[in-house]
Amino acid sequence: MDLGLAGKKVAITGGSRGIGRAIAARMLEEGATVTICARGQEGVDEAVAALGGNVSGSAVDVGDGDALAAWINGAAESMGGLDIFVNNASGGGGGTNDEKFDQNYQVDLMGLVRGVNAAEEHLASSGEGAILQIATTAALENFGPGPSSYMALKAGAIAYISGLSQTLAAKGIRANTVSPGPIFFENGPWDMIKGAMPDFYNGTVAGHPSGRMGTPEEVANVAAFLCSPAASWVTGENVVIDGGYTKRIAY
Repeated sequence: MDLGLAGKKVAITGGSRGIGRAIAARMLEEGATVTICARGQEGVDEAVAALGGNVSGSAVDVGDGDALAAWINGAAESMGGLDIFVNNASGGGGGTNDEKFDQNYQVDLMGLVRGVNAAEEHLASSGEGAILQIATTAALENFGPGPSSYMALKAGAIAYISGLSQTLAAKGIRANTVSPGPIFFENGPWDMIKGAMPDFYNGTVAGHPSGRMGTPEEVANVAAFLCSPAASWVTGENVVIDGGYTKRIAY
């Protein structure tokens, strides 16, 4: 299937590794021009060199609203427009104290809000604008040792995207979410959990119907479709990508 992504201009936060990087690679394969950002310049430089093609990157703290807006506006200027905004950056696994809640609030939720505010008019000029938020199945059902700021703020992001799908449709902008289940990649969260909490890691794998965790590429394939003109009539959706891991029945 031709997704119609050739020539599209894409900005991805948290794009230097894991799911964000896999989405960048998939977009590049489809002929898009991509700009990524992440907190560390070294990681951004390594990702840009490895990805090759029409890709550039910058070190940006997504929790800094002014820096995020400047990056988005600069990306649109350098690429000659903006068609797709993918918000993948996260403040981490979270916790229950004030510091953890503030960290996830500033990055996972306000990074989305501020990013969309900066990108909106650029996306409207596209005529085929698309916003994609990367959330988590942990926002949909209880997961792990207990509640956390990560779960709560990702749930807020899903709700915000649902509202955006209604208010931005008249501008030709679609807004969707994907919620991955456990995704494994080298030096990623589940790799860290594997070393630090082997019983929890092994129990999670054992509890998965497929007996394995997903890959960033499996998320990227769905993400690319949702952002593409091939999904022109899909908006306001939260697509779960978990290989059947969640047990809820979603009507």
